[in-house]
Amino acid sequence: MDLCDSVSSGISFQCQQCGTCCSKNLEGYIFIYMVDVRNISEGFQISKKDFAKKYLSITKYEFTIWDENLENSDNTKIMETLVLNFEQKSDCIFLFSEEGKKKCKIYQTRPVQCDLFPFWSMIMTSEKNFRRTIQYCEGLQKNSNFSCNFSPEEIKRFVYKERELERDYYNRMKELDFNIYRVYPFLPPDTPFLK
Repeated sequence: MDLCDSVSSGISFQCQQCGTCCSKNLEGYIFIYMVDVRNISEGFQISKKDFAKKYLSITKYEFTIWDENLENSDNTKIMETLVLNFEQKSDCIFLFSEEGKKKCKIYQTRPVQCDLFPFWSMIMTSEKNFRRTIQYCEGLQKNSNFSCNFSPEEIKRFVYKERELERDYYNRMKELDFNIYRVYPFLPPDTPFLK
């Protein structure tokens, strides 16, 4: 894996609780995988079915297909996937303000996607995406003031963790004929679809 030039020697990052990555200021979804469903529903002490009914939607997303070494196979697949139930131009449903800081109601069990930010493959391997992210992410902007350094090897470990999650999801969907209701049998049949 080749990291982009800005991170190839490592970076410093420390979350500033600005909430921008979780807010309507950025368009996007929070992808939810089985590990997230299990962790968050257990945190709420509710069933997976009740969690899905209250908090999840389905959308289509073009996934990169990672090979056995978690490298780009130069193939993609548009698949249905689970997301938290909020529109792309809205704040995350679990974002709230307290004492001038933005916080997460489910921080201890937050989705893997949130936990890995900003160490996403699309950010760490693309100079353009990294520069776009540093414009809004205070944790990267103020990186010279903090000693929370991440080596290239640590960054790659985070990126590979994300890629492994996506690869495993793709493989599971393929195994079950790309039927999301077979992958997540607890999903209610009327689960909303977000475009």
